[in-house]
Amino acid sequence: MKRVFFVLWSVLLVAIGFCSCENVAEQSAGNDKNAVVAVVSVNDMHAAIDLMPQFAAMLDSLRGVYPDLLVFSAGDNRTGNPINDQYEPANYPMIAFMNKLCFNLTTVGNHDWDGGVKSLQKNIEDADFPFLCANVEIPAGMGLDIKPYEIIENQGLKVAVIGLVEVGAKGIPSTYPGYLKGVKFKKGMEVLPDYQSLRDQADVYILLSHLGYEDDLEVAERFPMFNAILGGHSHTLVQTPTKHNGVMVTQAGSNLKNASLTLFMFRKGKLVDVVSKTLDVQHFKKKNAEVQAMLDEFNNNKHFSVALAKATTNFDSKEELGCMFTDAIRTISGADFAFQNAGGIRLDHLKKGPITIKDVYSIDPFNNDVVVFRMTGEQLERFIMESYKKNGRHPSYVSGMTYILKTDSEGYPQSVDIKPNKGRFSKTATYLVAMNSYMASTVRFESLDDGESRNMTTEEMVMKFLKNKKNVSYNGTRRAFH
Repeated sequence: MKRVFFVLWSVLLVAIGFCSCENVAEQSAGNDKNAVVAVVSVNDMHAAIDLMPQFAAMLDSLRGVYPDLLVFSAGDNRTGNPINDQYEPANYPMIAFMNKLCFNLTTVGNHDWDGGVKSLQKNIEDADFPFLCANVEIPAGMGLDIKPYEIIENQGLKVAVIGLVEVGAKGIPSTYPGYLKGVKFKKGMEVLPDYQSLRDQADVYILLSHLGYEDDLEVAERFPMFNAILGGHSHTLVQTPTKHNGVMVTQAGSNLKNASLTLFMFRKGKLVDVVSKTLDVQHFKKKNAEVQAMLDEFNNNKHFSVALAKATTNFDSKEELGCMFTDAIRTISGADFAFQNAGGIRLDHLKKGPITIKDVYSIDPFNNDVVVFRMTGEQLERFIMESYKKNGRHPSYVSGMTYILKTDSEGYPQSVDIKPNKGRFSKTATYLVAMNSYMASTVRFESLDDGESRNMTTEEMVMKFLKNKKNVSYNGTRRAFH
């Protein structure tokens, strides 16, 4: 059967022609006992709308071979491109593209909650496909239309798909906690036993997972009821998908650079094999003209091309960008020190030249408020160590000081040596410490007050800072060491 897969794969490379959603539905073959259920899955697209014309053309070609092709997303469709994220309503461009490309399902990833319940519900209302998440508990009356699973008819066969989202140490997915008011979650592993019966109701059983690759492997070991786990969250690019405990497990990286094609092969009505291949979207040579026209229209927003300042040198790392952001936060907020979590910086480089509004939102797309706390020096030391642990053992970016974290042999922080830009550091002195609202809500720390919001987002402070500076250079800048 694997040989059949590679023959079909060679055919699809030369196949052309666009199938509308209606045509795909009409071409279902009925109960074909010798059938191939084909699924294309992507994950963590993060509003990579600029690759939609290539992805659409790739799906056109695949549908020339597999007219009943299914298209799934394993979550995190938004947050990463200001053209999408700052649109009104937020994330509408991504939903429009996913509708156009005939997506069948999406899991709700942690960043799909960015913007809160009302924003997510608006996305669900605009979408032509269901949103899945089995480990979310939605209170009655909230009106959030998320399903735990979906069963799709495909060529006379039943395909059951269940969705899961990662849940962190505080019992919620990794987004700003304020977006999740009233919503509760369970660990994915805890709810899966409740859905084992779906195995007996379907010919194919798929987990559309936003748990992360390592957790997906654990699910395969503990719950081999699945035929495949199509994953997301960890941005893992599985170049050669393989079976684990009999379960095909794959993930397609992030930002729509790649996709996964998974084939479920039936002979005489029985599933005999599952094979999967990773597809290169970003280098696909063709583009769908209709989707390109949509992209051009969305991108024709002159507001985002306004230059705020000039970078006189390249930004070659996230830390250099983080240092610029924290300088802006400290300067505009009036704090002594400012911090930015490493995960809040989404670009790893920026070429010298004009820095535009789009660049600022691309670097940090989260619209977090800036909060200033009063802390003693001793509390500040503990905050730095706790943020290091929260960041996955990565130092937070900082302004107003340099610091050195000392860790034990296993990488856990033991102490921190702080050197302010001005004066000497004192454990008993009181300092004003600025950070974004995500850090304020997720890092465990003590302070002398409850914090004061500056009623500005990090992006707004950076834009104001850049307008005042005119020219900036951070090449080679480092302030946090470990």
